[in-house]
Amino acid sequence: MGLNDHVCSCKMASGVPYKLQLYGKGDLAGQAFEATEDCPSVLEKFYWREVHSCKVLGGWVFYEHPDYKDPQYLLEKGEYRKPTDWGAVCPNVQSFRRHTE
Repeated sequence: MGLNDHVCSCKMASGVPYKLQLYGKGDLAGQAFEATEDCPSVLEKFYWREVHSCKVLGGWVFYEHPDYKDPQYLLEKGEYRKPTDWGAVCPNVQSFRRHTE
């Protein structure tokens, strides 16, 4: 019946909700914004230069520079209470986009 003990390929299920809540302070505190679409410039859209914590539904990629320029950080579903939780050494997040692959 085609069943075995390994996976040869997989595809992300369509219809996965993408939502991102950004916070101006650590521990999910301070002013907050919600995003459901890609953002090439956090400064232009939200007037922020830093993101100190976030809640993630779906997969997202943070970039330290505008227009999706490296360094980048892949965030899976969950809560990130400080930049080091997503692997960054500082809270600079200047663009982000949904991770769909």
